[in-house]
Amino acid sequence: MAPNFTPKIMIVESYGSNVKSLSTHLSSFGVPLEVVTAVDAPMAMARLQREPADLVIIDTLLRGKIDGYELCRNLRSTYFGQNVPIILLLGGTLSLERSKGILAGADLLLHRPVVKEELLKMLQLLLGRKLEQGDNGRASVEPIPLRRLHSVV
Repeated sequence: MAPNFTPKIMIVESYGSNVKSLSTHLSSFGVPLEVVTAVDAPMAMARLQREPADLVIIDTLLRGKIDGYELCRNLRSTYFGQNVPIILLLGGTLSLERSKGILAGADLLLHRPVVKEELLKMLQLLLGRKLEQGDNGRASVEPIPLRRLHSVV
């Protein structure tokens, strides 16, 4: 692991208590993380355009006109969001929610309540190669090709 690389994780979540819970889980990751937040889709898109993230965690139940699924789709359609790993937080276990998350372009889906070990394993999976290679500047690092989830429905 490169000593100069601190992964930037963006949490897009409308409720402060959920942000605090996720941040607490992330603090157990084993390497320092820079955690930034946004409370809605427009704030997230604006911030990500200015400050790229290494991974984005999006709650599907965002307040406002744009929910988490739409934010994921919008992010995937942008230059700065095409290769960033996205974890969608689903409110339930319905297969419809899973299908919507897959179709939106999520890399991984995580159901609430969030289990810390599952979240940390997902971070390791999605950030592992970057952590091994290091990052001497985000622009100079080749995007990690990710295998997107695909729906069979």
